[in-house]
Amino acid sequence: MPAHAWLSWVLMVMAVALSTTNPLYLVVVLLCVLLVGLMAPRTGHAIAGLRAMLVLGAGLFLLSVTIAAVNGGFGEHVLFTIPGPRVPGWLGGLQLGGPVTGEGLVAAAVRGLAIFCVLVAFAVFNGAVSPHRVLRLAPAALFHAGLVVTVGLALLPSSIEDLRRIREMRALRGGRTGLRDLPALVVPAIIGGLERAMRLAEAMEARGFAASSPPGALARLAGLASVPLLLAAAWGWFYYEWARVLAPVAALLGVAALFAWARAAASRRHTTRLSCEQVTGLDHAAIGLSLVVGITAIGSRATGWPGLGYNPFAGLQLPPFALDGALLALATAWPALRLTAVPAPGTLHPETLSSPGATPP
Repeated sequence: MPAHAWLSWVLMVMAVALSTTNPLYLVVVLLCVLLVGLMAPRTGHAIAGLRAMLVLGAGLFLLSVTIAAVNGGFGEHVLFTIPGPRVPGWLGGLQLGGPVTGEGLVAAAVRGLAIFCVLVAFAVFNGAVSPHRVLRLAPAALFHAGLVVTVGLALLPSSIEDLRRIREMRALRGGRTGLRDLPALVVPAIIGGLERAMRLAEAMEARGFAASSPPGALARLAGLASVPLLLAAAWGWFYYEWARVLAPVAALLGVAALFAWARAAASRRHTTRLSCEQVTGLDHAAIGLSLVVGITAIGSRATGWPGLGYNPFAGLQLPPFALDGALLALATAWPALRLTAVPAPGTLHPETLSSPGATPP
């Protein structure tokens, strides 16, 4: 599956997960992401990265619930009370301890579940698409930003591989690998990561990755002006009624300034695509589906359709489960259908393996 399709899928999952406050739909999204992760092509580094992201997501989920319990909460269903000191009012309403309500715990669990879905989706994306393929997707104007993101995506699997290798070497030498010996495992991995980063920087500088000249002064000024124009447009549209007439004008000017900067920056650098991935008609349809689902999920808060919201503070009722919201959540599993219809290179169907003369890859 091409990298364009994987990128559209992970952005769609992020849009759906962060726009949904219904825990039932989030569970469906999480199950779909795990299904895609089981069927996606991956390597040993990807399996270790997925396992680490699962542990990190579960830790953040428990941390969100713990913080909600420590800070107390509002609601009618009080479960228990945590004693705590009285915090002065000038600290902005900070609360330590107090009544822990079911509404507060459910709201914290929903936030943690959404973050969990996003982390697992990015772990699947990182395992299915190599960093070099991600770098080739970046336009010429964003080449350096794409290079930084690519190095960041490759950092987690390489660090996990370093930790695993150091742990195996210590075990072969008879050393302990428990929690008390964690510094002896982490410090060599950090030193190895810094040395690898230095070698990468030296190799990139020797190959002229930063040899392109910057765009002109007018283009840089347009790029700087695009950010305040877009922020002013968003601020005026959402917070001031009288500024809603001027907000679209500021948004158009910001987009035009950003486009002018991107055009000038792209003309200064000519990137070379070593291999151009072919995108089939099925992949184009899948990318279009991701775009439609993502826009629908983001616009659901403004339009109210489909109903992806759930407010636990409104009596702590059971969250609704409608057909339209369920279909929107199930749409995040389309890579599983795509991989079933057209398997990844190097994979064989069970009937192929059972045929005489067939050998597994």
